[in-house]
Amino acid sequence: MMEVAQVKTILLSLHKKWWEKMLTGEKVLEMRKTTPATEEPCRVLVYITGGVGIAGHFLCEKRIKIREMQEEEQRKRSCLTKKQMKEYTGDGGKTVWGWTVSEVEEYKEPIPLDKLGIKRAPQSWQYVKITEE
Repeated sequence: MMEVAQVKTILLSLHKKWWEKMLTGEKVLEMRKTTPATEEPCRVLVYITGGVGIAGHFLCEKRIKIREMQEEEQRKRSCLTKKQMKEYTGDGGKTVWGWTVSEVEEYKEPIPLDKLGIKRAPQSWQYVKITEE
């Protein structure tokens, strides 16, 4: 279990199907077009889209520039098809980041955003300040 005081906390919006793949250990890389300007590791709270709430968290020990990984490895670790990867990354040459996923923990009950003083879910991710656990 990670120590909250030692890592920065990020809130990430995620579809339920991807969260379920993280829980089973199948999805160990989350693809994002941006990455936090924080030291590694960081704690990532997972908000399930559709108003479900914060379902759990994972530890992101490292963020990897996707261009530095073999395409087959990217797809396998992120659970994305070749078509999904292409649609997400495009041809523009922009950097896409792979956030590593480890130490996944699901909460017994989802936590509403307002319990953390958050008014709306992030479009992708946002920084959050946790005062108590």
